[in-house]
Amino acid sequence: MIQLKEHGSLVNSQPIQVSPRGFKANLEIVINALIQLRLRAVVLAKLPHGSSWLDDLKRYSQAITPAPEIYLFSRRPLNEANWFTVVPVSASHSMRGEYSLLVISEAASVLVTGHREAVAVENGAQAGAQQAEDADNATKVNLNITLQNSLIQAKLDELKKVVVQASLLEHPNQKALQELAAHWESHLNVSGQFDLALADALLMQQGSHQERLRQQAKLYRNQALNASSLSTQNEALMNTLRLKDDFLSTVGQELRSPLSSIKTALPLLASPILKPHQRQRYLDLIRQGCDRQNSLINGVLTLLQTEQSLATATPDAVNLFDVVPGVVSTYQPIAQEKGIRLAYTVPDTLAAVCCPDNWVRQIVIHLLNNSIRYTEQGGEIWVTVQSESKEGLILNIKDTGSGILPTDLPHIFEHFYRGRQPNKEEGAGLGLTIVQQLLLYCGGQISVESQPGTGTHVKVRLPVCREE
Repeated sequence: MIQLKEHGSLVNSQPIQVSPRGFKANLEIVINALIQLRLRAVVLAKLPHGSSWLDDLKRYSQAITPAPEIYLFSRRPLNEANWFTVVPVSASHSMRGEYSLLVISEAASVLVTGHREAVAVENGAQAGAQQAEDADNATKVNLNITLQNSLIQAKLDELKKVVVQASLLEHPNQKALQELAAHWESHLNVSGQFDLALADALLMQQGSHQERLRQQAKLYRNQALNASSLSTQNEALMNTLRLKDDFLSTVGQELRSPLSSIKTALPLLASPILKPHQRQRYLDLIRQGCDRQNSLINGVLTLLQTEQSLATATPDAVNLFDVVPGVVSTYQPIAQEKGIRLAYTVPDTLAAVCCPDNWVRQIVIHLLNNSIRYTEQGGEIWVTVQSESKEGLILNIKDTGSGILPTDLPHIFEHFYRGRQPNKEEGAGLGLTIVQQLLLYCGGQISVESQPGTGTHVKVRLPVCREE
């Protein structure tokens, strides 16, 4: 907190609480300002224990020629160096928890003071990076920065008592103390003048420090966002892997089921007492198991091929009039053989939809297969296309088949799910899964309405291609 004289009166300000790192950052701001101005000064410093606290002062000593006079007040012995002088602190004036940086020069002077608040550390633990960071966050230092000569002179008088009246008496043979006491008045005079360049430099250094903090905060925020994004991607990947594991497990169970039926029926065929109608029943069971196995394998291969094509296919403009009638016409003989009436109505004036041509064919094929499979003789199937809005078209496939139970309806898009089985003909239970995946990648939707014994109505919404 910088304090200035205003119209001859003192402008006082309350100390601000900072962490030890924040206190060190403010010391660095003052020293950087001294280096920026090339200002040679006498420095009296009482700093926390640790070599890192001396780095900025050493940098200042090396940057100024001739070198500044730097005196370090310390309760503990320090290894002497050629750039500073150690001033031992008297036991009667330990200055515990009190820190200061006092700069005296002809142009201007500045004082930084800090008072550490006592903080209890559990079990005295100080080891480890996390514990050190927690201790730094918990410890608070009351910081004050002033340029007022009267306050600086008061601090200087206080230090003089510590040196001359206490430390020198306790260490009478200390050469550094003797020299400092002898030259105190000549070396440590607070100038009556004040150079505003120092205030300017302090403000500029403070602005630079704030900008660095802002950039660091931005960097940490981006890192946090990236970490969150990576976490989301990792969660999505894990979900995908779980789905793949579930799918593989389900495939194994589905393939094992018809094999078990076949394996059970084969030994029975070798029985010499087997009657003809029983033999035929077991042969039918084996045939159904083989058909089921073949259907499952073909369904899985189709699903895998579909998933592979999703990564490379691009939505093209396709007119449903050019695709749907051809597919329906292919299935009309199959429907006719079962005694089912299959008809379609597809106007040729509708807008083109954005979906690959082969995807549209697969969607219609799978839905028609289901309708024909679950519609009895004498039933009807209608395929129509209508415009829902400027944004999409509706492909309707409606049948008068057996319908779907309300309990089965929520599960019809799950892998291998077969809810309605009015006859012996079974599919792989993958048709609707494939349809849903194709629609998902081309921006379409599917909905199903059904009543048991009445029929099923499937609505496929396809997006219209917008003109560029």
